[in-house]
Amino acid sequence: MTISTEQKEAFWRDGFLPYPQLLSAEELRALQQRTEDIAYGRVNLPADIKGIPILQKEPSIIKGEAKAANPLDELRKINFPSFVDEVFQHTARSPKIVDVIVDLFGTEDIKLLGDQIFMKPPHLGSAKEYHQDTASWPHLVPQSQITCWIAIDAATVDNGCMRCIPASHTLGLIQLQHLPQLLTDEVKATDRAIELPAGGCMFHHSLNLHYTGANTTAYRRRGWALHYMIAQSRDLSAPDEVHVDYISIRGKSYPGCV
Repeated sequence: MTISTEQKEAFWRDGFLPYPQLLSAEELRALQQRTEDIAYGRVNLPADIKGIPILQKEPSIIKGEAKAANPLDELRKINFPSFVDEVFQHTARSPKIVDVIVDLFGTEDIKLLGDQIFMKPPHLGSAKEYHQDTASWPHLVPQSQITCWIAIDAATVDNGCMRCIPASHTLGLIQLQHLPQLLTDEVKATDRAIELPAGGCMFHHSLNLHYTGANTTAYRRRGWALHYMIAQSRDLSAPDEVHVDYISIRGKSYPGCV
């Protein structure tokens, strides 16, 4: 096993597992440079996948309420980097990540359903309210995916690190209109701030309730979220529902499954 029995038990108990040492300094620099190259248009990428834009700007930039110092700091999100860029896909396939995913799922048959880089530019990075990742893909069953969230920059409380509510993944999928009744001040007070060094990561269950605050600092907080699922998952989406074509990461595929 790549992780210990205690780490695996902690993941399934809490719904998340901090993993501070993941990327080497060289691997980290490559990802930092690649995000910059993408933002500045130095990499030839499609504008969208199936109508979903690759680059998404911060709301305050779009509304003209703020101005960024450069194209990199205009961005809120880079969608599907692993699906459009070989540098990111190479890391998405790295044994450093996939071996842990395999240990947590207990199967070698793994697929990538999507990924995003959340840019959190200095002073402009907006908050993301409490949510469950599964809410973005309720058509996938079982509703048990695992996200590897990589800190491309150091993630701190002040610049909007992840905050997770322990054991919230055991509650199942909660509709957005019902979250306010669940997220009382008492419940939110139990959340745990997951500060990470650049190059570290956190693995979390797709049903875990988590939140990131605004970036109030002069430093970037780029975080890359990679969403993995077992290859035995089924896609129940209707014909008019749009999603990317899933990437086989390791192992085999199964008839009638993703």
